[in-house]
Amino acid sequence: MSPTLQTQQTARARLLAEMERLFADDAGLGVLVPYNGRPDLSEEAKQVQMAWVQALIAAHGPDRAASVYTTYADRRQSTVTATVGSWDNLVLTGRPIPEWDRDIHGFLCFCCADKLATVIADDDSHLCNRCAREHTVVETTRPLWRAYGHSQFVFPGLMGEERTKSETVLLVQYQDDGETRRYVTGEAGLLTQETGTLPGFSVISTRTHGDSRDTISLTIEARAERRRRSTEILATFTYDPEAERFDGHPYGFRFVAARVTARSRKLGQLELADPTVTEHTDLYRLLDTLITHLYGGQQ
Repeated sequence: MSPTLQTQQTARARLLAEMERLFADDAGLGVLVPYNGRPDLSEEAKQVQMAWVQALIAAHGPDRAASVYTTYADRRQSTVTATVGSWDNLVLTGRPIPEWDRDIHGFLCFCCADKLATVIADDDSHLCNRCAREHTVVETTRPLWRAYGHSQFVFPGLMGEERTKSETVLLVQYQDDGETRRYVTGEAGLLTQETGTLPGFSVISTRTHGDSRDTISLTIEARAERRRRSTEILATFTYDPEAERFDGHPYGFRFVAARVTARSRKLGQLELADPTVTEHTDLYRLLDTLITHLYGGQQ
Protein backbone atom coordinates (compact mmCIF):
# COMPACT_ATOMS: atom_id res chain seq x y z
CA MET A 1 0.00 0.00 0.00
CA SER A 2 1.44 3.36 -1.02
CA PRO A 3 1.85 6.23 1.48
CA THR A 4 -0.50 8.38 -0.62
CA LEU A 5 -3.30 5.79 -0.45
CA GLN A 6 -2.90 5.51 3.29
CA THR A 7 -3.34 9.28 3.64
CA GLN A 8 -6.46 9.25 1.46
CA GLN A 9 -8.10 6.41 3.38
CA THR A 10 -7.30 8.07 6.68
CA ALA A 11 -8.95 11.33 5.57
CA ARG A 12 -12.22 9.62 4.62
CA ALA A 13 -12.15 7.34 7.66
CA ARG A 14 -11.65 10.36 9.92
CA LEU A 15 -14.61 12.18 8.40
CA LEU A 16 -16.73 9.05 8.84
CA ALA A 17 -15.67 8.85 12.50
CA GLU A 18 -16.74 12.47 13.05
CA MET A 19 -20.16 11.70 11.60
CA GLU A 20 -20.47 8.70 13.89
CA ARG A 21 -19.76 10.98 16.83
CA LEU A 22 -21.97 13.80 15.59
CA PHE A 23 -25.10 11.72 14.96
CA ALA A 24 -24.62 9.10 17.68
CA ASP A 25 -27.76 10.12 19.60
CA ASP A 26 -29.89 11.16 16.61
CA ALA A 27 -32.84 8.82 16.03
CA GLY A 28 -32.88 9.95 12.40
CA LEU A 29 -36.52 9.18 11.55
CA GLY A 30 -37.85 12.70 11.02
CA VAL A 31 -38.90 11.62 7.52
CA LEU A 32 -42.20 10.36 8.93
CA VAL A 33 -43.39 13.78 10.02
CA PRO A 34 -43.44 17.27 8.46
CA TYR A 35 -40.66 18.70 10.64
CA ASN A 36 -36.94 18.22 10.06
CA GLY A 37 -35.34 16.16 12.79
CA ARG A 38 -36.13 14.81 16.22
CA PRO A 39 -38.79 16.64 18.22
CA ASP A 40 -36.83 16.05 21.44
CA LEU A 41 -33.63 17.64 20.14
CA SER A 42 -33.21 21.00 21.91
CA GLU A 43 -32.83 24.17 19.87
CA GLU A 44 -29.26 24.57 21.10
CA ALA A 45 -28.44 20.97 20.16
CA LYS A 46 -29.92 21.54 16.69
CA GLN A 47 -27.82 24.67 16.22
CA VAL A 48 -24.63 22.92 17.32
CA GLN A 49 -25.29 19.90 15.12
CA MET A 50 -26.11 22.05 12.09
CA ALA A 51 -22.96 24.12 12.69
CA TRP A 52 -20.92 20.90 12.61
CA VAL A 53 -22.67 19.73 9.44
CA GLN A 54 -22.00 23.00 7.64
CA ALA A 55 -18.39 23.07 8.82
CA LEU A 56 -17.73 19.52 7.61
CA ILE A 57 -19.22 20.32 4.20
CA ALA A 58 -17.19 23.54 3.97
CA ALA A 59 -13.96 21.71 4.84
CA HIS A 60 -14.50 18.67 2.58
CA GLY A 61 -16.70 19.95 -0.24
CA PRO A 62 -20.28 18.81 -0.93
CA ASP A 63 -19.32 15.81 -3.07
CA ARG A 64 -16.97 14.14 -0.58
CA ALA A 65 -19.21 15.01 2.38
CA ALA A 66 -22.24 13.50 0.60
CA SER A 67 -20.31 10.36 -0.29
CA VAL A 68 -19.13 9.71 3.28
CA TYR A 69 -22.52 10.65 4.70
CA THR A 70 -24.30 8.04 2.56
CA THR A 71 -21.83 5.43 3.81
CA TYR A 72 -22.66 6.38 7.39
CA ALA A 73 -26.42 6.53 6.73
CA ASP A 74 -26.31 3.02 5.23
CA ARG A 75 -24.74 1.78 8.46
CA ARG A 76 -27.46 3.42 10.52
CA GLN A 77 -30.16 2.08 8.19
CA SER A 78 -29.31 -1.42 9.36
CA THR A 79 -30.49 -0.44 12.85
CA VAL A 80 -33.98 0.60 11.66
CA THR A 81 -36.37 -2.29 12.32
CA ALA A 82 -39.69 -0.46 12.70
CA THR A 83 -41.96 -0.30 9.66
CA VAL A 84 -43.73 2.81 8.38
CA GLY A 85 -46.91 1.57 10.04
CA SER A 86 -49.35 3.47 7.87
CA TRP A 87 -49.17 5.31 4.55
CA ASP A 88 -50.81 8.23 6.36
CA ASN A 89 -47.54 8.72 8.26
CA LEU A 90 -45.67 9.67 5.10
CA VAL A 91 -45.31 13.24 3.88
CA LEU A 92 -45.36 13.54 0.09
CA THR A 93 -42.32 15.39 -1.24
CA GLY A 94 -41.53 17.52 -4.28
CA ARG A 95 -39.02 17.20 -7.12
CA PRO A 96 -35.53 18.47 -6.14
CA ILE A 97 -33.36 16.98 -8.92
CA PRO A 98 -34.60 16.12 -12.43
CA GLU A 99 -31.82 13.92 -13.86
CA TRP A 100 -31.25 10.35 -12.69
CA ASP A 101 -27.70 10.23 -14.07
CA ARG A 102 -26.61 12.90 -11.61
CA ASP A 103 -27.60 10.94 -8.51
CA ILE A 104 -24.40 9.00 -7.85
CA HIS A 105 -24.87 9.26 -4.08
CA GLY A 106 -28.30 7.60 -4.16
CA PHE A 107 -30.52 10.33 -2.73
CA LEU A 108 -33.27 9.89 -5.35
CA CYS A 109 -36.09 7.38 -5.61
CA PHE A 110 -35.02 4.21 -7.43
CA CYS A 111 -38.38 4.06 -9.19
CA CYS A 112 -39.22 7.54 -10.52
CA ALA A 113 -35.82 9.26 -10.10
CA ASP A 114 -37.72 12.54 -9.64
CA LYS A 115 -38.07 12.77 -5.88
CA LEU A 116 -35.89 12.23 -2.82
CA ALA A 117 -36.06 8.69 -1.46
CA THR A 118 -37.64 8.56 1.99
CA VAL A 119 -38.37 4.88 2.66
CA ILE A 120 -36.78 1.50 1.94
CA ALA A 121 -38.66 -1.54 0.63
CA ASP A 122 -38.08 -5.14 1.69
CA ASP A 123 -35.82 -5.62 -1.37
CA ASP A 124 -33.67 -2.66 -0.19
CA SER A 125 -34.96 -0.34 -2.93
CA HIS A 126 -34.92 3.33 -1.89
CA LEU A 127 -38.27 4.88 -2.80
CA CYS A 128 -40.09 8.17 -2.45
CA ASN A 129 -43.33 8.16 -0.47
CA ARG A 130 -45.53 8.21 -3.57
CA CYS A 131 -43.79 5.29 -5.32
CA ALA A 132 -43.76 3.31 -2.09
CA ARG A 133 -47.55 3.56 -1.92
CA GLU A 134 -47.83 2.26 -5.49
CA HIS A 135 -45.24 -0.54 -5.52
CA THR A 136 -44.77 -1.89 -1.99
CA VAL A 137 -46.80 -3.03 0.98
CA VAL A 138 -46.83 -0.88 4.08
CA GLU A 139 -46.19 -3.82 6.43
CA THR A 140 -42.63 -4.31 5.14
CA THR A 141 -41.66 -0.73 4.24
CA ARG A 142 -39.24 0.96 6.61
CA PRO A 143 -38.36 4.66 6.87
CA LEU A 144 -34.90 5.66 5.66
CA TRP A 145 -32.56 6.72 8.41
CA ARG A 146 -32.04 10.48 8.36
CA ALA A 147 -29.77 12.74 10.38
CA TYR A 148 -31.17 16.05 11.59
CA GLY A 149 -28.88 17.78 9.08
CA HIS A 150 -29.66 15.33 6.25
CA SER A 151 -30.88 17.96 3.79
CA GLN A 152 -27.52 19.74 4.00
CA PHE A 153 -25.73 16.66 2.64
CA VAL A 154 -28.05 16.16 -0.34
CA PHE A 155 -25.87 16.68 -3.41
CA PRO A 156 -26.62 15.49 -6.95
CA GLY A 157 -23.09 14.22 -7.60
CA LEU A 158 -22.33 15.60 -11.04
CA MET A 159 -20.80 13.02 -13.36
CA GLY A 160 -17.76 13.22 -15.66
CA GLU A 161 -16.06 16.55 -16.24
CA GLU A 162 -18.86 18.46 -14.53
CA ARG A 163 -18.08 16.68 -11.28
CA THR A 164 -14.57 18.15 -11.14
CA LYS A 165 -16.17 21.60 -11.23
CA SER A 166 -18.30 20.92 -8.16
CA GLU A 167 -15.47 21.95 -5.85
CA THR A 168 -14.70 25.62 -5.22
CA VAL A 169 -11.28 26.90 -6.25
CA LEU A 170 -8.90 29.64 -5.16
CA LEU A 171 -7.07 31.70 -7.78
CA VAL A 172 -3.46 32.69 -7.04
CA GLN A 173 -1.55 35.08 -9.30
CA TYR A 174 2.24 35.08 -9.09
CA GLN A 175 3.82 38.51 -9.41
CA ASP A 176 7.17 37.46 -10.89
CA ASP A 177 5.75 36.07 -14.15
CA GLY A 178 2.03 36.89 -13.95
CA GLU A 179 0.92 33.23 -13.95
CA THR A 180 -2.53 32.57 -12.44
CA ARG A 181 -3.16 29.11 -11.01
CA ARG A 182 -6.39 27.49 -9.83
CA TYR A 183 -6.21 25.52 -6.56
CA VAL A 184 -9.00 23.35 -5.14
CA THR A 185 -10.05 25.04 -1.89
CA GLY A 186 -10.12 21.83 0.16
CA GLU A 187 -10.14 22.19 3.93
CA ALA A 188 -9.35 25.89 3.61
CA GLY A 189 -13.03 26.22 2.66
CA LEU A 190 -13.71 26.51 6.37
CA LEU A 191 -12.02 29.92 6.41
CA THR A 192 -12.70 31.47 3.03
CA GLN A 193 -15.26 34.16 2.37
CA GLU A 194 -16.91 32.19 -0.43
CA THR A 195 -17.51 28.91 1.38
CA GLY A 196 -17.04 29.60 5.10
CA THR A 197 -20.10 28.92 7.25
CA LEU A 198 -19.01 30.22 10.64
CA PRO A 199 -21.34 32.92 12.06
CA GLY A 200 -20.36 36.56 11.69
CA PHE A 201 -17.42 35.42 9.59
CA SER A 202 -14.89 37.71 7.92
CA VAL A 203 -11.45 37.22 6.38
CA ILE A 204 -8.83 39.64 7.67
CA SER A 205 -5.91 38.58 5.48
CA THR A 206 -4.61 35.76 3.26
CA ARG A 207 -1.04 34.94 2.23
CA THR A 208 0.50 32.22 0.08
CA HIS A 209 4.08 31.06 0.57
CA GLY A 210 6.41 28.14 -0.10
CA ASP A 211 9.09 26.93 -2.51
CA SER A 212 6.81 25.01 -4.90
CA ARG A 213 3.75 26.26 -6.74
CA ASP A 214 2.40 22.71 -6.78
CA THR A 215 2.46 22.39 -2.99
CA ILE A 216 2.18 25.96 -1.77
CA SER A 217 1.07 26.89 1.73
CA LEU A 218 -1.79 29.25 2.55
CA THR A 219 -2.12 31.28 5.75
CA ILE A 220 -5.51 32.78 6.59
CA GLU A 221 -6.33 35.24 9.36
CA ALA A 222 -10.07 35.35 10.02
CA ARG A 223 -12.68 36.24 12.61
CA ALA A 224 -16.05 34.77 13.59
CA GLU A 225 -18.55 36.05 16.15
CA ARG A 226 -21.95 35.18 17.51
CA ARG A 227 -23.87 37.08 20.15
CA ARG A 228 -21.37 37.98 22.88
CA ARG A 229 -18.60 35.65 21.72
CA SER A 230 -15.90 35.95 19.10
CA THR A 231 -12.90 34.02 17.82
CA GLU A 232 -9.81 35.15 15.98
CA ILE A 233 -8.21 32.42 13.89
CA LEU A 234 -4.75 32.25 12.34
CA ALA A 235 -4.50 29.03 10.31
CA THR A 236 -2.07 27.49 7.83
CA PHE A 237 -2.90 25.00 5.06
CA THR A 238 -0.63 23.14 2.62
CA TYR A 239 -1.74 22.16 -0.87
CA ASP A 240 -2.11 18.45 -1.73
CA PRO A 241 -2.24 17.95 -5.52
CA GLU A 242 -3.16 14.25 -5.26
CA ALA A 243 -6.74 13.07 -5.83
CA GLU A 244 -8.60 11.11 -3.15
CA ARG A 245 -10.01 7.86 -4.50
CA PHE A 246 -12.33 8.62 -7.43
CA ASP A 247 -12.81 12.36 -6.78
CA GLY A 248 -11.25 13.33 -10.11
CA HIS A 249 -9.62 16.45 -8.70
CA PRO A 250 -6.79 17.27 -6.26
CA TYR A 251 -7.57 16.97 -2.57
CA GLY A 252 -6.82 20.67 -2.17
CA PHE A 253 -5.50 22.59 0.82
CA ARG A 254 -5.03 20.42 3.91
CA PHE A 255 -5.12 21.89 7.39
CA VAL A 256 -1.71 22.14 9.12
CA ALA A 257 -2.03 24.27 12.26
CA ALA A 258 -4.01 27.10 13.82
CA ARG A 259 -4.06 29.46 16.78
CA VAL A 260 -7.47 30.44 18.12
CA THR A 261 -8.09 33.41 20.40
CA ALA A 262 -11.54 33.11 21.99
CA ARG A 263 -13.19 36.13 23.63
CA SER A 264 -16.43 36.50 25.60
CA ARG A 265 -18.41 39.47 26.86
CA LYS A 266 -20.38 38.95 30.04
CA LEU A 267 -24.11 39.65 29.97
CA GLY A 268 -24.91 43.23 30.94
CA GLN A 269 -21.24 44.23 31.04
CA LEU A 270 -19.12 46.11 28.53
CA GLU A 271 -15.75 44.65 29.42
CA LEU A 272 -14.40 41.49 27.85
CA ALA A 273 -13.32 38.51 29.91
CA ASP A 274 -9.67 37.48 29.52
CA PRO A 275 -9.20 35.76 26.14
CA THR A 276 -8.36 32.08 25.85
CA VAL A 277 -5.65 31.10 23.35
CA THR A 278 -5.37 27.54 22.06
CA GLU A 279 -3.10 25.89 19.47
CA HIS A 280 -4.34 23.15 17.12
CA THR A 281 -2.81 20.69 14.66
CA ASP A 282 -5.99 18.62 14.21
CA LEU A 283 -8.78 19.97 12.00
CA TYR A 284 -11.62 18.43 14.00
CA ARG A 285 -10.32 19.64 17.35
CA LEU A 286 -10.11 23.09 15.80
CA LEU A 287 -13.75 22.78 14.77
CA ASP A 288 -14.70 21.60 18.25
CA THR A 289 -13.06 24.65 19.82
CA LEU A 290 -14.74 27.07 17.40
CA ILE A 291 -18.23 25.55 17.55
CA THR A 292 -18.22 24.96 21.30
CA HIS A 293 -17.20 28.56 21.98
CA LEU A 294 -19.59 30.15 19.46
CA TYR A 295 -22.63 27.91 19.97
CA GLY A 296 -22.25 26.59 23.51
CA GLY A 297 -24.63 27.62 26.30
CA GLN A 298 -24.38 31.33 26.96
CA GLN A 299 -25.08 32.96 30.29
